[in-house]
Amino acid sequence: MNKATKGALAALAAGTLMLGGAGTLAFWTGTGTIAGATINSGSITMDTPVCDDATSAGTHEWEFSGGIHDGEVFDPASHTVVPGDTIVKVCDVTLTTVGTNIKVQLGVSTPDLTDATTTLDDELVPTAVWKDTSDNSTVVDGVTTVDGAASKTYRATVTVVFDFVAATNDSQTGVALLDDVTLTATQLDPNV
Repeated sequence: MNKATKGALAALAAGTLMLGGAGTLAFWTGTGTIAGATINSGSITMDTPVCDDATSAGTHEWEFSGGIHDGEVFDPASHTVVPGDTIVKVCDVTLTTVGTNIKVQLGVSTPDLTDATTTLDDELVPTAVWKDTSDNSTVVDGVTTVDGAASKTYRATVTVVFDFVAATNDSQTGVALLDDVTLTATQLDPNV
């Protein structure tokens, strides 16, 4: 065995002895314990929207908003829309939140509009404006902050707009089937 190999084996043996012979390093330690805690999560729930005059003081069916038929019930069997028309439905919905620091984005789904022959389905745009019914204040950008557990009613005015400026000849004589519109409540980061 040459001198270099003997030296390497000696160094390895010395290192093994310094580590206690078992491959672990022994040293002194101290510990302190922090008591754990039960952590419960909150929740956001939304009741079924109520869209009748008795409770929402608004429309109970889809109705025209603006123009010469303002407030008239929109009847697909006898009415057709033209560029510039808006149909609207007003609904109240109860939002129940459980949590110490909840920030919610209220919104509306983008429902499927199906028209196989024209571009009408691309030119109708559903949106929603939200109000807090406790003080009739508009919920800016659909964002509301709730402090602690609460059950509040919000009014959603859902509109489907046939944009006058964006309308094209390709949307004439269309038949767009509007799917159900879903109101949404999404938790946002409360720190933003």
